[in-house]
Amino acid sequence: MKYTFLLVGFLLICSANIFAQVQDTLHIQRLSELTVFQNKWAFERQVEKIRKLYPYALHAASLLKKFDAELIEIDSKRKKKKYNKKAHEKLKEDYTYVIRDLYRQDGVLLMKLIHRETGLTASEIIQKYRGKFQAEWFEQIGKIWEQNFNVKYEPAGEDYMTEQIILQIQDDLLEFNPNPQMIDKKQYKINMAAYREDVKESRKRVQEIRQKQKEIQKQSKIIKKANSVK
Repeated sequence: MKYTFLLVGFLLICSANIFAQVQDTLHIQRLSELTVFQNKWAFERQVEKIRKLYPYALHAASLLKKFDAELIEIDSKRKKKKYNKKAHEKLKEDYTYVIRDLYRQDGVLLMKLIHRETGLTASEIIQKYRGKFQAEWFEQIGKIWEQNFNVKYEPAGEDYMTEQIILQIQDDLLEFNPNPQMIDKKQYKINMAAYREDVKESRKRVQEIRQKQKEIQKQSKIIKKANSVK
């Protein structure tokens, strides 16, 4: 009987451990499937950014793959140099006004996404198709706008949330359009004009709110003074 109780106790402990392990596994699975983050607003905001920027990174990866495939077929150094110049011009044509149209943080995120898809930093891409001198020159220009052209994607670090969003996109768990909305000079000017108008309207609303606050404070002082007299 004593041994029977011991055996039953042992089985219960084992069952409890197995149940706990199953529960932990299910919990981890749910976390990986749902990708729950403490700050839902930050997650949803990042999703919108990825929907906007990730297509540009995919487009860049597609272009570089095409460039590399065509370069293999060219034997002459002179022709390769000419082709690299052409490739660089194509990248400038597609991305100059896209990048200019972005906020600084969005620009950083785009460069990280391009690094994720190509394995190359923005500086390395420039160096590959236009040479080291051009890459260093662009880096110096980037510093003026507080942009780091050597920024890298860190899926296990500060870009963990971004990586989980991309994985959900790849698993068709999030709605996503892979076609980038390219921006030319004309569209860039239109966007900038709209942005300046939005800034103007925002400043106007801020001034109106401040004016109302002053009026409320003024009325509050009058009422307080009247009450003190009574």
